[in-house]
Formats: sequence, C-alpha cells, structure tokens
Amino acid sequence: MPPKRKLSTFDPPSDTNLTLFLKHTIHTILLLVPPTQTLPQLLTLLLSTLQERYPEGLSPLPSPGNPASKATTTLSSTTTTPTERRIPLPESIKNIALAVPLDPHDLKAGWTELRLGLGDTLESVGVREGGVLAFRFLGEGEEEGEGEFEVAWPSYEIYDEGDEGDEGEEAEERTFAGGEEGL
Repeated sequence: MPPKRKLSTFDPPSDTNLTLFLKHTIHTILLLVPPTQTLPQLLTLLLSTLQERYPEGLSPLPSPGNPASKATTTLSSTTTTPTERRIPLPESIKNIALAVPLDPHDLKAGWTELRLGLGDTLESVGVREGGVLAFRFLGEGEEEGEGEFEVAWPSYEIYDEGDEGDEGEEAEERTFAGGEEGL
C-alpha cells in the first residue's frame, strides 16, 4: 500500500496570475492580478490599495526645485509639527492615467500613455509577468496625454576608495519622466 499523501492547508499561488509593479514618484505598488483583468478593474484595485495604504496622499518627488516636496511647519496653539505636502488621491479611476515603458528593457527611457478602453486587458496591451506600469493623477480639466509620468529610480554612485568623506553616503534617487501619446 502506498504512503498517504500529506494534504496541504494552503493553496499554492496560481501560475496564471501576473505580478505587476505600478510606479508613481518614489512609490512602487505591487499587485498580483489575472492577465485577463480589464484595465478599469486594475485601476479600481490600484485606487483602493492607494486609499487603504496612503489615505493622506502620496509623497512628491524629492528635489530642490519642487516646492511640493518641501516640508512645511504647521503651528497650533500647543504644538509645532513638521508635515510633508502630499499629492492627493483622486476620487475616481477616471482621474488616473496608466503608461507602459517605451522600452521594456530600459525602463528609464520613458513611458507611453495607454488610451484605456473598457474591454482592454493586460494581455491585449502587452503587459507580461513582472511588468512595470507607471501611473499618474489627472488634474482638473487635464486630458489624457497632456502630462508626464514622474518615476524615481534608485541609483548608487561608485566612489573611489581613497576619497575621504564619500564613504557611507546613502543612495540618491534620479528622476526620469516621459510621456507620449500612444496606444
């Protein structure tokens, strides 16, 4: 008689689901979705995830020329609290634009904005396992294709071993943005 098989108490992950990385400024949102999911369904999942994780809004890109990223001080009668300005989350998925990389092998090359149709799926726009998408929020009166997708990528600079003062510096982030009308 053959030995009894041990029954698993959990379901293994499905090989048919896609792991997606959705990027905006310094944020990366990881989602696991079926490849047949429509883009409006993906946007709904993204917005609910953002509302749950970042109810106060997203952090802007850190740069000296970007006043939105500078900290401000809120004064009240009892406390002084430094606060960071945030990018507010949209109320609807209609105010979110998605983009695919111009070159999937060089993500810093820029982005092509997707024109979203109700029946478009991840498969139909060419998104594969481990795919990276950029997203941005549309401002009031702003149409799709008018803005840029701001995505920050970490970069590490190599320093000479002989230089003093350069050791132990933290990685800086470089900003790459781009957007073209497309798909």
